[in-house]
Amino acid sequence: MGIFGQSDKQSSQQNGATVIPYGTHLIGGIDTKGSIHIDGKFEGVIASASYITVGKTGEFYGKIESKNITVSGFVDGNIDCDEMHILSTGKVIGELSYEKLIIEADGIFDGTGKRKNFSIESRYDEVKKRIQGGFLQQ
Repeated sequence: MGIFGQSDKQSSQQNGATVIPYGTHLIGGIDTKGSIHIDGKFEGVIASASYITVGKTGEFYGKIESKNITVSGFVDGNIDCDEMHILSTGKVIGELSYEKLIIEADGIFDGTGKRKNFSIESRYDEVKKRIQGGFLQQ
């Protein structure tokens, strides 16, 4: 039984959920305001999705723009989101722009990440130059 006494099928249709099931390989683009659940393989672009879930058997290759993303499968690409949650079985490779990032123990993120609306300047290059002479110079 779904939300408020509706069947699961009715709930999914009203929420605009898009499901890519295991065994399905989809190439292309999706532009939706609804949620997306990937258990199969998707190559391409997903834009404006409110919530994306990449299940344990799911694979995504491409570009994602979404509010919230939860990964327990595999993602390789360019990701722009408000919140990224990488579960213990999740693997994310690529470029990530986010506001909130959560990586559970054993979850993997390998790539470059940039937090939106946040800036800290590194002094590493400045310190490295002073150290290269063999002594810390002031």
